[in-house]
Amino acid sequence: MTTLENWLKNLQVFEIDLKLMETAFTHSSCRGLGYTIDDYERLEFLGDAVIDLIVSDKFYNKGQYSEGDLTELRSNLVKEKPLAILFDKMDMSPLVRRAGVSLSSGMKSDIVEAFFAVIYLEKGFKKCREIWDLMMEKTCFEEEVINNYFNKGKEELKGLTREQIKEREELQDYYTKLKIQTNQNAKNVLQQLFQKKYGSPHILPDYSDFDKEGPDNDPIFTVRLNESISISGKKYELKVEGIGSKLKIAEIKAAEKACDLIFLRYNRI
Repeated sequence: MTTLENWLKNLQVFEIDLKLMETAFTHSSCRGLGYTIDDYERLEFLGDAVIDLIVSDKFYNKGQYSEGDLTELRSNLVKEKPLAILFDKMDMSPLVRRAGVSLSSGMKSDIVEAFFAVIYLEKGFKKCREIWDLMMEKTCFEEEVINNYFNKGKEELKGLTREQIKEREELQDYYTKLKIQTNQNAKNVLQQLFQKKYGSPHILPDYSDFDKEGPDNDPIFTVRLNESISISGKKYELKVEGIGSKLKIAEIKAAEKACDLIFLRYNRI
């Protein structure tokens, strides 16, 4: 029995097309080196959708999370970095065929996705869900993600008064109703808020007030955001500065400070 077959056996996977499964673990660097199978790139495309559906279906049917929590939890499980962590936890490295390239985080996540694509093609969605649950049981990874997400929320509440906590909760409910996608950088998240709040794709935060200092090969940009927004009858002044080596970075840094003022979640760069 091969290493791959033994690994699959531990996941209760039997009677499967081993050539197709080997494809899921074969990097494009192996082309022309004697392998008669393809690489994982097409499978990875399908597997991305399969894993997204597994996690979405699972957390939705728990019935205990808000829409905002569902979006954040899914993002914390299905992106490149968490899937790469799952790859390591499941000891998938010995199964990978590659030539002259190191295993990057992107390759690891792609292989996990390709693996689930093969399971979907060969065994269907139900088996995909069973294997995902078995992986989560073996690694406790899902539990870690959930605990980290909600403990982070508790940490953010430390030092706030009861009135501030209530205000924060009301704002979070408001963002959930607007269907703000918070798994993006702060500039994109703040842009969503302005567009949905004012009902127009053309009303956006203004980042045109900026300075550039230093030489062209090593500039420093300072962006000033001078905005205000009313939410639930309260006016919030978003007058902040962001500094970065690129104009876009400075804009995002300014947006991060603005989001912090109104407790609007985002992915920090």
